[in-house]
Amino acid sequence: MAGAVIEAPRKPKEKAAVPAEGPAASAGAAPRRPVSTRRRADRPAEMTVSLTAKVDGEWSVEVLVGTKRVVPSVPVQAADVAAASRSLPPAVAEVITSSLEGARQRQRERVERLRAELDAAQRALDQLDV
Repeated sequence: MAGAVIEAPRKPKEKAAVPAEGPAASAGAAPRRPVSTRRRADRPAEMTVSLTAKVDGEWSVEVLVGTKRVVPSVPVQAADVAAASRSLPPAVAEVITSSLEGARQRQRERVERLRAELDAAQRALDQLDV
């Protein structure tokens, strides 16, 4: 029988052993870990802290972890911003200080306008007291 192929007998496939349940099974076998359906975090998410200054001198801060906003925009006192800026790199502190000075100047101008308006209103009231 030239050219004939002889195959070796195949072994039947074995089924995977199913662990028994109950107290007897847990005594000798190691417990199986539950399969997690959540994706394992390889590394912590990036955090972004944003400090925002508005033209009127109001400041706010918000925090994002990854793309999720964990702290919505909340107001921050200018004095707190000034204090925090002193612990930041000089280039950052300089920009913040400049913004704070601009806000101070705008507030001084507003106070002067309001004082002039108040003086004019006081004179008008004085004239009505005749």
